[in-house]
Amino acid sequence: MGKGFGQPKAVSTRNATQFMRAFRKCHTEAKGDKRQVEQFLKANLAKLDESLLEALPHTFPTLVEDGLFGDRQAGASLFGNFGNAICEFPLGDRALNLELSIAAYQIALRVFTRDAFPESWAATQNNLGAAYSNRFQGDRAKNLEQAIAAYELSLQVRTRDAFPESWAATQNNLGTAYGNRIRGDRAENLEQAIAAYELSLQVRTRDAFPENWATTQNNLGTACSSRIQGDRAENLEQAIAAYELSLQVKTRDAFPENWATTQNNLGTAYGNRIRGDRAENLEQAIAAYELSLQVYTRDAFPENWATTQSNLGVAYRDRIRGDHAKNVEQAIVAYKLSLQVYTHDAFPENWAISKHNLGNAYRDRILGEQSDNLRTAIDLYQEATQVFTQKAFPLKWAENQGCLAEALIKQASLSDNSNDLNTAITLLKEALEVAVPGSPDFIDSQYRLGTALSRRFELNQNASDLQDALKAYKTALDAISPEHYDREKIWQALPTTQSVLGSRLVREGQWQEGLQLLLNSVRLLSEGDDQLAHANALYQTGRAHETLSDWDNARLYYRDALRLYEHLNDQPGIAQSRHGLGSVLASQGYFKKGMAELQQARDLYHQLDRQNRVREVDNLYQAAQRAEQQLSEVPA
Repeated sequence: MGKGFGQPKAVSTRNATQFMRAFRKCHTEAKGDKRQVEQFLKANLAKLDESLLEALPHTFPTLVEDGLFGDRQAGASLFGNFGNAICEFPLGDRALNLELSIAAYQIALRVFTRDAFPESWAATQNNLGAAYSNRFQGDRAKNLEQAIAAYELSLQVRTRDAFPESWAATQNNLGTAYGNRIRGDRAENLEQAIAAYELSLQVRTRDAFPENWATTQNNLGTACSSRIQGDRAENLEQAIAAYELSLQVKTRDAFPENWATTQNNLGTAYGNRIRGDRAENLEQAIAAYELSLQVYTRDAFPENWATTQSNLGVAYRDRIRGDHAKNVEQAIVAYKLSLQVYTHDAFPENWAISKHNLGNAYRDRILGEQSDNLRTAIDLYQEATQVFTQKAFPLKWAENQGCLAEALIKQASLSDNSNDLNTAITLLKEALEVAVPGSPDFIDSQYRLGTALSRRFELNQNASDLQDALKAYKTALDAISPEHYDREKIWQALPTTQSVLGSRLVREGQWQEGLQLLLNSVRLLSEGDDQLAHANALYQTGRAHETLSDWDNARLYYRDALRLYEHLNDQPGIAQSRHGLGSVLASQGYFKKGMAELQQARDLYHQLDRQNRVREVDNLYQAAQRAEQQLSEVPA
């Protein structure tokens, strides 16, 4: 055995040795033609298996002894070239391909030491970093740490002065690893990524290296799109600008695959864009994704096709134009298409993302039975937790926890089940331990926590729930600012939260502050696109006026809410508006009209299986009957 390669193991190396001999012959004849090498790998796909991975480290000494290489340096170069080829090879078992590349690079590094071959050592460290950055097996967080460590080792030799082009390439790669990093502070990791890309662009100029310049512009756009620090709206504008710069070079004709990648990324940036018209931004996102899919077909690029289908699903679910129910159905179709490629075994993280997104679509679905849709959503979120664990993907885990909680809150609203609310509250508190303060997920979780606690208060009348709900709503309000809105629901969160918080404040006796919040929320929501939130705000304002015995204004707001709920065919909203309207009319002495509204509310509550609400209405109806009877008995 060769010196420095350990003790021999009882592993058959015959097939692996033959394979590496054949690879050497192909690589030599290809003279740098990557397509020829890829054809060789495709023809030998069945040989790229676990036995090759196991035997590979033991083939090097055999091949050296056989005199295949001439010297150990040539052998290390061959293994490095095999690592490069298999790392980029898209066919077969992608996870295994990356394990083979890592093994090949580690073999090469036994010869390419920093002292003896510093340039080759640095190049191999850079390539090893790329393999670890994309690795499927092992702990994702640890893999990214190993990638960063390898890139930083590479940069000890690849300095800007000595190897400017290679330095820029490794800086670009380091930026990608920091952009994906799990450990450490997310905001700081993204700043590190942006800094690395900007360093790379000092060498990778458009004039000198147009293709590499365009690649790094695309990567910079991705980092800016995810950036937490700074002005969120401005970050997204910078992302869009970087993608559009990249597309000036990465055209469809010249670089179809890169063009499709950047179109996909551009679609995501438009989907999150704050400036401009929200409806138009989403149309731009959908158009970009559909352009991407012209190149990213399932046959040619199955993984990228699945990614873009998943992203297209997000855009359709958020879409404002067109029929909302149809948009959600298109989102469901797109997510299900992505899951044809994104299986749990082959692409666990992407599988979990698509399961999570499909859960969101079913949670918001209009067609079909709402209870069935919510059960499906809950099952999908729970499936996603197989991959999105708190340890491995803390931020995605927290986001999934929050969405699961929202589905449970909606399910509780159908059955008045406090157990669902209890579970939702626990999930949200756990998510808030991980969520970045001030981030959209943090605001969402605080808002949802306020909603869950508020609804549990309605069921149990526990004063501490009301106090905690008020605290959660106030925290959400304090965290929301225009710079951090990046989805339509976040745009609506401020006035929606104001409406619920305002209603609570009125009932707690802080009527002046509460009513001001309610009126402000009604005004803001009337200008927005969320008609259900607007109807809810009108209802809450009517309820506040009823609490203050301001019957005329209460009646007006309840009627406005009822009209909007009827337009939306929202049965719970119709029932609660008729309930409030009947109560107010009876309080004003319009007993017959009041009882008619109450009777309709009772029938709806009965259909919705809200027996506690039925009892409330029955009590009001009987009180109105008694008052009407007493009035009729008074002599004229």
